Amino acid sequence: MENTNRDIVRKRIVEVASNMLLKCSCRQITMDIIAKEMGISKRTIYEIFSDKEKLLEKCIIHVIEKDDSIEQFKNDLHDNFLITLSRFSDIHSSESFRLRCATTRDISKYYPEVYDNYFVPRNEKITTIVKEHMKDSKEKGYIYSDVNIDIVIVMLSEMINSIICGKIFFDSCYDKEEIIAHTLFVYLRGMATSKAIEEYDEYVATKNKEKQI
Repeated sequence: MENTNRDIVRKRIVEVASNMLLKCSCRQITMDIIAKEMGISKRTIYEIFSDKEKLLEKCIIHVIEKDDSIEQFKNDLHDNFLITLSRFSDIHSSESFRLRCATTRDISKYYPEVYDNYFVPRNEKITTIVKEHMKDSKEKGYIYSDVNIDIVIVMLSEMINSIICGKIFFDSCYDKEEIIAHTLFVYLRGMATSKAIEEYDEYVATKNKEKQI
């Protein structure tokens, strides 16, 4: 296989397998399924990628590099931290949320080095953004003045990791909205001032009305 053609095929394999990675867990993806989807032989794939693990590692990196959710989050910040969380949770559908949970948990378990090299720095970046945002929201009167944001962030990170990487809710019948409403929102509303809650409730009411139109 000439180098130019090989590079084209390599890129196509990664793109196809990456799309599969967003639709199912790592364990569900096989070389046979990828080959069938592309209309090529499994042997062609093995000529480029020695094994499934090498291919999935490339796919994981490819997906992370294309993920723009951090930029979406930064561009959709609201003074009221409750509204910011609501907006961010709307970025993905419930189905997408479940799939991300499945993929992230598999990667942390089966590809710990990739997880540490790519997911951990990304999560740290998000944590920094959230911490600065909550401090700003506190200064603007949306969080009680005696709340320690550093402690809040640690607890929030643990809760999110439990949902994404742990078994909590993973195999349950609850959808994303229920999970967030009964974990993250309950936790965060406890530190929200009346100003924050009133503004958030108005935001939700308006959003619900728009859905009915």
